[in-house]
Amino acid sequence: MARGITEADVVAAVPLLTKSRLHAWVAAEVVTPRPADDGPRYGERDVARLTLACELCEEFALADDALALVLTLVDRLHGAEADLTALAQALAAEPEDVRRRVGALLVRRG
Repeated sequence: MARGITEADVVAAVPLLTKSRLHAWVAAEVVTPRPADDGPRYGERDVARLTLACELCEEFALADDALALVLTLVDRLHGAEADLTALAQALAAEPEDVRRRVGALLVRRG
């Protein structure tokens, strides 16, 4: 049996998502389901992304091209957040004098 969430379960789980909207967003690569013998399978990240997409379209009446831009910016923001977390963890492992110098540089820049 394939792992993941079926198309029908995704449509049922995501408020405001229709089968036709899901197909359009798959075609636009808003989400990319994993292929399986019994149909495409979606992950939890796909469900979260589709939920956000539906909310953005409903609240702000975004067109598909604007939605793609907003989701690209969200992806970049998440990437930057992950990079910043990794940098903070690396900095925490450095000696106190290094942390103070970096902190002082950030304060001056701020």
